[in-house]
Parts: sequence; structure tokens; C-alpha cells
Amino acid sequence: MQKQNEHLLTQLTDAPWWVSVVLSGVIYTTLTYLVPYFLSDASIVFQGLANGLNNAAIYLALIFLIPAPLSLLKRQIAKKRLSQTATFEHLQKLHWLDFEALVGEYYRQKGFNVSQCLNHAPDGGVDIALRKNGELHLVQCKHWKARKVGVKVLRELYGVMLDRQADRMIVVTSGDFTADAINFADAKQFELINGDQLLAIVGEIKPKTQSKTAQDIQPPTCPRCKSALVLRTAKQGIHIGKSFYGCSNFPKCRHIENTF
Repeated sequence: MQKQNEHLLTQLTDAPWWVSVVLSGVIYTTLTYLVPYFLSDASIVFQGLANGLNNAAIYLALIFLIPAPLSLLKRQIAKKRLSQTATFEHLQKLHWLDFEALVGEYYRQKGFNVSQCLNHAPDGGVDIALRKNGELHLVQCKHWKARKVGVKVLRELYGVMLDRQADRMIVVTSGDFTADAINFADAKQFELINGDQLLAIVGEIKPKTQSKTAQDIQPPTCPRCKSALVLRTAKQGIHIGKSFYGCSNFPKCRHIENTF
């Protein structure tokens, strides 16, 4: 979703690289050929304006080409970040803008048309707009390390979803959701993705190396609910600092498996 007070060139760096190339070509063609053609029989003032635009065409076209390599660079960085995110600690160390970029890249890999602007401008309750098969899904990212996403946030986002006439509202957090928030979203067009679930779904789209066997690349599965198990680190108790597998469907399923 386009954010407020954002420069056009900045928007283009968040768009696919070919958008800048096409726009640059349109600007050059319009100023070089179309404008002089339509103003050829106009007054001297307009003909002088057409000549001035003709001379500036190449420079304006080059300016609008600048976002193309920046857009490519952003995509490569996002793909690398996606491939390197494997643990809960990785999520926590991300800057919140990088967290949004990670989520956006995940949905690109899933075949969605992703619209997002990675900056500090107000977002109106929507960080990412997804389009696929004629449906509009809105995504709000919450990179919260210490507190859970509560029901108040979801009520506000529900209003945003209705106002935008979206098919679904997706809320992604690096942490977790309160029980009230989960209950509120249960009967509505919400999808809640906590940090553990995000790690699980990101792991599903990572490229698999041929040197690994099928058993190596498949994540362990929870014997209770058949969801993926995610590697986590104990933050308290006698096993603090040690790794264990926890169900990605937490808190609905609290199954864990020790690795120590």
C-alpha cells in the first residue's frame, strides 16, 4: 500500500525493477516524439516548450532509470535474508523494516503480487497489500519483542479490512498473540501468524540443496497435531540457553521435544 508523503522515485525502488524501465521508456518516447508532433502546429511559445522538453528527455529518462538497479538490489537482499532466517533469534535481531521486507519476500515467493513501501511513513494500518486470483489480502507486521499483539490492535485492523473491502487481513508478528486476540480473529477473515509459524512457513519455501536427503530437508513434525516443529531456545528454567523443538501451532498445541 502506498504510504503518505512518499517520493515517486522511492516508490519505484519498492516496485519491480521493470516498472522503472517501462516508465523511463514512456517518458523518453513521449517527450522526444509525441509532444513535438502534437505541438508542431502550435504557437511559437508551445513549440519552444516542446523543444525544451525534447532536449531534457534523455536526462529525465535516465533519472527514472535510477530506481531499477536499486529495486533489483532490494530483491536480492530480501531473498538472502529469507534464506538466512532460520531461528527465533534471527527474527528478533531484524530491524522492523527488514522484518517487513522478509514477510513481503515470502509472499512474492508464494506467487502473490506484492505492494509495499519500506520506509518510516505512516501506513494507515497496512504494511503490505497482496493480490492473487482477484483477491486482496492486507498484511500488518508487528515486530514486537517484548509484548504480545492484543485484541485492540485486531479490532482496529478489522475496521481497515472492511474499509478497504479486502478478502483477508493477515497479521504477522515476531512474537505472539494474546488469547483474546486469537478468540477475536477466530470467526473473522483473519490469519494470525506468530514468530514460530513464520519460521515454519519460511522454511517451506527455502531452496533445497541436492546434496541433502529427503529426511534432512523435511522439518520435524508434531506427533499431536501434525504441524511443523520449530527450533527454539529456552529463556528460563534449568535449561536456559539450550535448544528444543516446539510446535509451530503454539499456543493451541504445547508439544515440545528436547535436543539436549
